[in-house]
Amino acid sequence: MKTMKYIYRRWAGSLCCGAAAALALVSCADWDDHYDADTALLDTQNATIWQNIEKNGNLSQFASLLKKTGYDAILDASQTFTVWAPVDGSFDFETVSALSNDRLKKEFIENHIARNNYPASGAMNLRIYTMNEKMMRFGGTGGYSIQGVGVDRANLAAGNGTIHTLNGKIPFMQNIYESLNNYQFPIDSVSTYFHSYDVKKLNEQKSVQGPTLNGEITYLDSIFDEHNDLFIRYQALINREDSNYSMLVPTNEAWLKAKTQVQKYFHYLPSFEFMENTSTGTDKKKVTVNIKDVKYLQDSVVNMMLTGYLFYNNNLYDNTKLNKLQTGEPLRCDSLYGTTLSKVYSEDAARLFENALRVDKSNGCIWVTDSLRMRPWTVWNPELILQAENTVFQSSLVNVADQPQRVYVVPGTQNPEVTGHLSANSYIEVQPVSQSTNPGIVFYLPGVRSTTYSIYIVTVPANIVSNNYTTKPSRFKVSLGYANEQGKNEDGDSKWTVESQFVSDSVQIDTIYLGDFTFPMAYAGTGNYYPYMRINSSVTSRERANFDRTLRIDCIILRPKELDDYLKEHPDYEYDRGIDN
Repeated sequence: MKTMKYIYRRWAGSLCCGAAAALALVSCADWDDHYDADTALLDTQNATIWQNIEKNGNLSQFASLLKKTGYDAILDASQTFTVWAPVDGSFDFETVSALSNDRLKKEFIENHIARNNYPASGAMNLRIYTMNEKMMRFGGTGGYSIQGVGVDRANLAAGNGTIHTLNGKIPFMQNIYESLNNYQFPIDSVSTYFHSYDVKKLNEQKSVQGPTLNGEITYLDSIFDEHNDLFIRYQALINREDSNYSMLVPTNEAWLKAKTQVQKYFHYLPSFEFMENTSTGTDKKKVTVNIKDVKYLQDSVVNMMLTGYLFYNNNLYDNTKLNKLQTGEPLRCDSLYGTTLSKVYSEDAARLFENALRVDKSNGCIWVTDSLRMRPWTVWNPELILQAENTVFQSSLVNVADQPQRVYVVPGTQNPEVTGHLSANSYIEVQPVSQSTNPGIVFYLPGVRSTTYSIYIVTVPANIVSNNYTTKPSRFKVSLGYANEQGKNEDGDSKWTVESQFVSDSVQIDTIYLGDFTFPMAYAGTGNYYPYMRINSSVTSRERANFDRTLRIDCIILRPKELDDYLKEHPDYEYDRGIDN
């Protein structure tokens, strides 16, 4: 069951506006004292806004659109409004009238109405939120305008607010969320997915109440609080007018092409075996995992992957360069950070906006693109790094004296004679229970996709912090446990690599290539189910003088084969160094 959180609409209204609303209902003399009202309509100030508009011969077109959307009844009620009404002939009436009722209401009618009273008086520069939550600038000195549209006649008093007539309609500016439609571009694939998470809840306090029928309250104008789970999941509040984002928006062609590409990384089986306990003795426990709807799971994960990396906050880091970037210009930046804090370095960042079309919105811009030019390893098939000291993924032990010891090596304490970089400033030591036994440890491997990985292990020498150790290399065996094409658990190294034993370097932090392996199924998205790696020291009694049985492990790296190949051809390539687990 989804947990619903509602983001409530903002309706601007200051104390001074509330005072103005009260003054709107007092006597003619009081009104004249406070406002520079149009004397020609003083006899109508006790009539409602709708009654004033209906009898005004210059507002017949606007009046007909109010009737069409039901706003005639709303403006005839007792709540206080300000209306900026375009006079006849100042806008394309036929085009506006042809809009669907929902679009007409949101993009035109509600774009010209605000709650509370906003009279024009003296020098002013107000920020006003209209009924559709758009922020408008209303002001001037003597001559007034709203969003650059000139006021024809100001301060036409009504019993429930004020009317200002305009020499044109106020332009409607979509925000990014509102632009996820098929009105201008063929983007209904991403639009349909995104809007499938929409949730609306009636806001009774902000809605305009009508009569009570059969004991139930009715509403002349129903205001809904809108929420979309993806706003939170992707940390991208693209519905907020005070936000500033850039969003890559794929056309249907781009979406379907990318979806076909991504699906191969998320091949699921309807049933597979998982080792709940990976010990080699009688304690090992195997369970069968059943997936009710494989197609649904794959589609959900793939769609999430496609949309989760499309958003960039224009106010953060080098993302600020997106504010000025225009169609056809190359992006020059050190890196971009997605809203999920995924980092894309300069080379890959520039690719994202190639041949994309910038379209400005009220809270940033969208970049309509016919291709999601994302390299797979930057988004849906990342490098996976398992920090060996993470106890969550330590499955089982064999012939170990105690729990593996986490050893910290903070900057400045590493032995200067030991070369190499230690990730996360720590590693684990797996010590044998006796001098005559070989210790072993099993790690679960989270986040695995159905793809080929080049697999590495990073080992640490005994003299990492001090030269007071006689260092010897370690020799160890590695095997994998995983579900095969039929979902049956495989546990062994015969199908993985010809070389079954590996030797670490005794004087440096050593990154050892173990081999390439293709996982038949994806585990990412299935829950807490993982394949695993078994690492065992492999030293005979006669070899103890030459090898160290203690295992010192920094991390395990599962690098997508396609990334590994690219790095060999482009050694200076910068990329986000994987997902730490």
